[in-house]
Amino acid sequence: MVAVSFILAIYTKQGFKSMFKTDGSVHNSGIKNELDTIAFLNEAGIFKDEVKHLGGTKNKADAMAGNVPISIKHKKGLKNGSFDWVNTSKVDSLVDTGRFSDFLLLVDLYRNTPEAAAQVEPMRSAFANHCEKELDGITSENLTAWLHQVLVRDNAGMVMAINDTESKELHMVEDAGIMSVRLLKNGYRAELVKGRGKSSRKVVFKSFGSEIDTGLRLRLTSNNGIKAFLGMSKANKNSQIVLKLQQDNIKGLIETAHGVDSMPY
Repeated sequence: MVAVSFILAIYTKQGFKSMFKTDGSVHNSGIKNELDTIAFLNEAGIFKDEVKHLGGTKNKADAMAGNVPISIKHKKGLKNGSFDWVNTSKVDSLVDTGRFSDFLLLVDLYRNTPEAAAQVEPMRSAFANHCEKELDGITSENLTAWLHQVLVRDNAGMVMAINDTESKELHMVEDAGIMSVRLLKNGYRAELVKGRGKSSRKVVFKSFGSEIDTGLRLRLTSNNGIKAFLGMSKANKNSQIVLKLQQDNIKGLIETAHGVDSMPY
């Protein structure tokens, strides 16, 4: 695994300016997607092995440098937007999809019928109520165990590259340096905090009376919406129940992470 300390050592040895083009050519070419970021990482010589793109949606990593997985995120300003750590239809470890059976029977009954359009709002409300009940039923124990799997074990050795196209900086941090991961490893338990939304909960970490918000949010929703459930979507034939673990406050994630390395491009 390429440690952040190794990356910093490269900067010390070779010199910051010698590693990056200063004539604007990298910026002018536009770092707009994963391939552009990979090209930049290779040109800068950040990793000892060539960074190679991974295609498809089944890979958690977007690229590999030898045996080092790399997750690439693009943001126009760190104060804006969010990204998903997890977006999966494999929800059984936290949610009992069997309790959605009445909803699924109803949408199947109205699917592709003349009555479907009139059922969009009733089905949306019913689905939101189901999501609310399921989120309310998630225990701290089960949530903490799930986060250990999806944040700690599944991302072991991962290096995250967050490309801020507004400040023209690339921020790199290893999974082990991220506060949420550190808290889980230090024995903090995770709990859900209910807000105004039925299908969304804030995730906080607690231990010995302290409570820490790292910007995580858990959403129970559908991947393609209610109209797709009812067969009314032109873009998607159907919809599924999905769990999303969302990272809000990306600026805070970077500021609280250990070993962050930021560089201009």
